[in-house]
Amino acid sequence: MHISILSIGKFENSPHKAVFETYLKRLKWKVELRELELRNSQNFSVEKIKKCEGELILKALKPVSKLIILDEKGKEFTSRNFAKLISDFAVEGNSDLTFVIGGADGLSEEILKKAALKISFGLATFPHLMVRSILAEQLYRAAMIIGGHPYHRD
Repeated sequence: MHISILSIGKFENSPHKAVFETYLKRLKWKVELRELELRNSQNFSVEKIKKCEGELILKALKPVSKLIILDEKGKEFTSRNFAKLISDFAVEGNSDLTFVIGGADGLSEEILKKAALKISFGLATFPHLMVRSILAEQLYRAAMIIGGHPYHRD
């Protein structure tokens, strides 16, 4: 399993970076984080920012990868169902997954339309740097569920 996480913004000194890295170290799957940053966008409208961020994401996408976006309007999964989703992708031959975490203004329509799946981690709004840590933990939890490890308890 190869997983890419494309995310707008940089961790820099965020306390969420340590949590994210802790779960990546535990995870046996190859996970690559690509931080995408839109420069000099202070005077851009929200739509222009989303369009430009969308272009950065499109350039970073691998054509063979299954695109999964994190979106507040996406489908919610229990941890077991998320693990099943990951396992089903692998069984179907989709062992290269790309998760996209947009910027503060959300994702462009082009990215939303291109996604194979839209998922949500709940109705609450989280800072996108925190979402990276939540995603890393859920990927680790999925791997443990798939592997039959007792990390996850129902």
